[in-house]
Amino acid sequence: MWFRLLGSLLAVILLCTPVFAGDKIIKVGVLYNLTGGMAAIDRPGLHGMELAKEIINSGGGIMGRKLSLVVSDCRSNLDSAAMASEALAGQDDMVAVIGLNDTDYVMAAAPAITAKDIIFITAGATMQNLPYMYGKNFFMTAFGDNMQSRAVAKFAKRRLETSRCFVGTDISNEFTKTLSKYFKRRYRKYGGTVVDEVWYSSGDGKYPLPKGDEKNPDLIFISSIPPDAPKYVTEIRKAGFNQPIVSGDGFDTPGLLGIPQEYAHSIYFATHVALDNPDPQVQEFVDSYERMFGARPESGFAALGYDTVMLLAQAIEKAGVAKPEEVREALSKTAGFKGVTGEFYYPEGIRVPMKSVDIVKYQNGTFSFVEQVSPK
Repeated sequence: MWFRLLGSLLAVILLCTPVFAGDKIIKVGVLYNLTGGMAAIDRPGLHGMELAKEIINSGGGIMGRKLSLVVSDCRSNLDSAAMASEALAGQDDMVAVIGLNDTDYVMAAAPAITAKDIIFITAGATMQNLPYMYGKNFFMTAFGDNMQSRAVAKFAKRRLETSRCFVGTDISNEFTKTLSKYFKRRYRKYGGTVVDEVWYSSGDGKYPLPKGDEKNPDLIFISSIPPDAPKYVTEIRKAGFNQPIVSGDGFDTPGLLGIPQEYAHSIYFATHVALDNPDPQVQEFVDSYERMFGARPESGFAALGYDTVMLLAQAIEKAGVAKPEEVREALSKTAGFKGVTGEFYYPEGIRVPMKSVDIVKYQNGTFSFVEQVSPK
């Protein structure tokens, strides 16, 4: 099927122009923060979607119809996200709206979409309660925070052989609060102890540190959004704490490259795909992305954007019609979808996918694949 092809189709994009049935299009809305603080994770997601669109259209489209992405910038502002979603929901013939990688922005955008019985697929938000909050038309491409927390807690306890953890949590974001909650629960279940816990608010420039007394930890868990990740790591290392630092996919950001080299060591995080994972489908995606944009993908969020478009396209093909209700039914029955971010399915009645989690190490300017954790 066309949705499984990467390099071969991309290679012919500039060599042929497919003929579409009556020049009809299938219109899909896209919401991302393309400017502002959240753009670091959202821009790669849009690029991944654009790559998927080019591959689909160069292969003849969906049921002979051209895929059109109607893109709107949420500008890293919650009010703007709400207004952008209302504008997209008000357009005629909108099959679905997709995108956004942060839970708070999804919560601002989803109500206007799902209220119109239009499908909403968040590419990267990970709070697993979102589908229950917004109903049958809401789907996730990413794993849930419970799944990534379990993976990183298991890795930290068993592979890193730690037992005493310091936890720093950003309390100004739903994602970071949820991630921290599930990490602490899992780390304790695996036999570890949370010796100290502190809280901060994103953007206030204050990052609380371990106390360094008799509770001195052998592991540091930071639950942050991407803009804060390099800043918090730098402050902790400056203070003399050289223990391993672990986190979730909020650390999957090129911003880590800004950490001074002497502090950029022993950093691990869970994410959706390690871009040096030797899996052939991952490497085909990386090569195709680089050919199209002149640079390698900046993070796993690029692959999530790609997979979201391919997932939706497959559901439209299966439905046989580009109408939200039929496509929603096809989406809910997704099984064995082979994406760049892993093979996954939706359990019956659950619109959070069961999929694997990759663990990545960042050290001295290099992101490297460590291991993959099964969802079972």
